[in-house]
Amino acid sequence: MQPFRSPFNKVNKNLLILILIISISAGFCKPLHANESTKELSKCVVVTHCILTNWETNDVEKSFQKVGQLVEETPRTKVIEKTDNYIHAEASTRWLHYIDDLEIKSLPEKGLIQVRSESRVGIGDNGVNKKRVDRLTQSMKTFIN
Repeated sequence: MQPFRSPFNKVNKNLLILILIISISAGFCKPLHANESTKELSKCVVVTHCILTNWETNDVEKSFQKVGQLVEETPRTKVIEKTDNYIHAEASTRWLHYIDDLEIKSLPEKGLIQVRSESRVGIGDNGVNKKRVDRLTQSMKTFIN
């Protein structure tokens, strides 16, 4: 008499292998970001969890310094990279602590500062990224047109 073999054992094994592969792959995949050498920030691909806005300003340098200061003072936000014209920060959401990417790029030749906030996971963000950018915009209202 053969021992009982559940058909789920093979399914469970395959599922565990798939989860392991996805987990390992996710560790190697990093979001694409602008940097000092790129001209502008990337467009939003999934608009339900990303926002990209341009701020017109008369003094790009002063405005960029101010927004950099605001980002550094923002709760649950960690600046990852900061140069003379680019800031990349990771912002943790309040409840589930998901990590969102916040990017700010100064474009002095155009008189603009670009601000981009995007969730790393999911297809929606319950408006968190828009609220984040709106709060920055409100704080910057004396610096932007």
